[in-house]
Amino acid sequence: MKLQDSKSSIKQQLVTFLINDELFGIDIRLINEVNPNVDIITIPLTDSYIRGHINVRGQVILVLDLYVIFGKNPRPVTEKSHIVIFKTMQDLLRTGIYNSETDINIFGNKSIAMLVDEIGDVMEIDADQIETPTQNLKYTYSEFTEGIVKLKNKLLIIVNPVKVLKYSGESSL
Repeated sequence: MKLQDSKSSIKQQLVTFLINDELFGIDIRLINEVNPNVDIITIPLTDSYIRGHINVRGQVILVLDLYVIFGKNPRPVTEKSHIVIFKTMQDLLRTGIYNSETDINIFGNKSIAMLVDEIGDVMEIDADQIETPTQNLKYTYSEFTEGIVKLKNKLLIIVNPVKVLKYSGESSL
C-alpha cells in the first residue's frame, strides 16, 4: 500500500510505536485511531495474546498484545502505553485504500486493536528505503514483518497487520 507524492516517488506513511524499545511501524491508512485509553478489561479463559477489551465511545474493541504475539511474556501497561485501533473491513472498502494484495476480510466487521508500549510519530518513508527483512532479523518478528527501514541510529520494522490479525496463538516457526 503506497502513496504518491507530487515528485512521482512512491511514499508510505507509517504510524510508529515502540515495543521493548524497538521501533515498529504500520501503514497509517489501516489505522482508525491511536487511543491512550489502556483501561483494558481482561477476558477470562482466553489465549495470552488476547489482552482483553476496551470501551471506546460505547464500542467494545478486542485488544491484542503484540508483544505476546511476538513470542514474549505480557508486559505491564504503563502511562506511555497506547492502543492502536485498526480500521474495519467496511472502513477499508468505503475508503478504497486497500490493494489486491491485502486480505481485507481479516479486518472483520468489528474493530480490533493492539497494545503497544509507546506511540511514536507518523513517518513518511520512500519506497526505495524499504528493504526485505534479512534472515538474521529477530525470529520472533520475522513472520510478522513486511519490511525494514534503516534509520540513522536504529531499524524501523514494518509490521504486516494482516499477519498479526491472522495470528491464532501458534507460531509457524
